[in-house]
Amino acid sequence: MTLHALRPSSLDDISAMRCHLFSERVVAASAPRTFDILATGEGQSEWAGGYRATTWYGSAPHDVGTIRDIHLRWITVRERFLAWQPAVRFTFSADAMSIPLARRMIEDITVDPVGPDRCRLVWQVHLDPALVLRPIESLVMRRFFEPMFDSFAAGLARYAGAHPDQPSDLPRA
Repeated sequence: MTLHALRPSSLDDISAMRCHLFSERVVAASAPRTFDILATGEGQSEWAGGYRATTWYGSAPHDVGTIRDIHLRWITVRERFLAWQPAVRFTFSADAMSIPLARRMIEDITVDPVGPDRCRLVWQVHLDPALVLRPIESLVMRRFFEPMFDSFAAGLARYAGAHPDQPSDLPRA
């Protein structure tokens, strides 16, 4: 499988990107537990539609600069972590894709406690779509990207709420 390079991004690039997606959920699990699910990939095949596998480069524990490939049924994305703040922030740049749908892209996921056993999950996606998508950009954003990322946030919230106290038995991703 060939991965097409995207323009690597940093946190400073967020405001300059063309498109910004936002999903928010209140999760019936603590911020540390919700972050742990993201960081370990626990239950990801249940909460992220189309998820198949993750390939990590480097050994755990992971942190800023770590690279992984996320394999979905229809695309593989190489991600490089820009922020790894346990129980707070999980942010990465998409640096390559098997289908080049963007020129650059960042996913910025934050969790904020709203009580001892609840948190607010905010899943933001910032991207510059590929030039070939420019004529249909708004349609692609509305019908494809927005629903996909919103379903990931909703699925994570559901999964975490159904498993709020279950410590992960998976190795730290």
